[in-house]
Amino acid sequence: MSYIKWPVIIAIALFPALSIVLHNAGNACLYLLFVCSIVALVCRYKPMETSFGQLLKQYWPLHLAMASLFCAVFLNQIVSGDFAVKQYDRAVRLAVFAPIFWIILSVPLRHLKNVQWAFVVGVFAAVIKTYVITEGGIDRFGNVGFLSTIAFSNIALLLGAMALISFGWNERRQKVIFVVKVLACCVGLYATLLAKTRGSWIAIPFFFAFMFMFFGNIRIRHKLAIAVLSLAVLAGIFTFSSAVQTRLAETKSEISLFVSGQNVDTSTGIRLQLWHASWILFKQHPVVGIGRENFSSGLNELVSRKVITPAAASLAHSHNEILFNTTILGIFGFLASVSIYCVPAYYFMRDIRDADDDIRTAAGLGLLLCLGFFIYGLTDLMFFWTVLGGFYSMSVATFLACIIKRKKELKRTDP
Repeated sequence: MSYIKWPVIIAIALFPALSIVLHNAGNACLYLLFVCSIVALVCRYKPMETSFGQLLKQYWPLHLAMASLFCAVFLNQIVSGDFAVKQYDRAVRLAVFAPIFWIILSVPLRHLKNVQWAFVVGVFAAVIKTYVITEGGIDRFGNVGFLSTIAFSNIALLLGAMALISFGWNERRQKVIFVVKVLACCVGLYATLLAKTRGSWIAIPFFFAFMFMFFGNIRIRHKLAIAVLSLAVLAGIFTFSSAVQTRLAETKSEISLFVSGQNVDTSTGIRLQLWHASWILFKQHPVVGIGRENFSSGLNELVSRKVITPAAASLAHSHNEILFNTTILGIFGFLASVSIYCVPAYYFMRDIRDADDDIRTAAGLGLLLCLGFFIYGLTDLMFFWTVLGGFYSMSVATFLACIIKRKKELKRTDP
């Protein structure tokens, strides 16, 4: 079945870089994997001697979690009677996780691990694109290519952090590779400075803390040296970068203006208004929500009641992933959002302390992915962008497949 395996290998090797650089390229990788899984089902192919039904049974909590947002949309439409296929567009990228995961099991482990180089290529391509569009950080636009500036910056930072974590798949003596991956991590940080995205900066201390704990097998004096150096770099950036200082000063000023009521239509003020408005709308329809198609009209109603301003009502979502899904899909939207982060994280958490480097690294990458999307979702909607839903699905599937295949290798070599 090599005619199925090689397209899958290519898609896995390319999607992290293509998802952020070329419009619809990430979606194309997802569709390619889905088509390959359908062909494999028709041909009765069994990756790792595992049928699709067996995989569903073994990992049913994970499949249910990834399909939960799709189910929440369906429940909302059943109750409201307002059926619209377009409302499934974003949820379906997560819902197809099961066949994607199954077909990725057909890829040998050595090929799956090559995804590490897509992290490196992707982050370097991202910083070049950001530098060109922002003219070296001088200008700031709403979008970087086909993604919002915030989402683009978030993924660039995440790719840089994942590039460094993936060094666990390399030999420690490969110092050149280590330097390249440290540089990739720094480049991801630099991309956020060019984009001037405060939401991305929130994740930086969490990422550094995670990486510090992940490389727990490094000698304590080396860890302390890395920690001191990292803190010094961050302190230098946030002390001497005029762009960072300006953006942080803006945040403080915007919060002060909001609290005093002098100006509630700043970037921060609009977010705070939207979070308040979303909570009010959720309480009106707590079970299945108001529906995505009614979100704008719900905000406009709050404008007429002078709860929020017209500027806040002009935005398409709440700028908070969990809160937005809770508002439009009710309690089922809340449960779906939480499970999408937490259930995959649980599977990776189980192996984060494994003695095998390959397993621990794959688990670390998966856990970092879940952590990153959760933190980013506090101030923006990552899954609002369809390509990022596919990015999340394919990444979770790839890292979990690495763990499964490596465990099988170790079991085969046990005496």
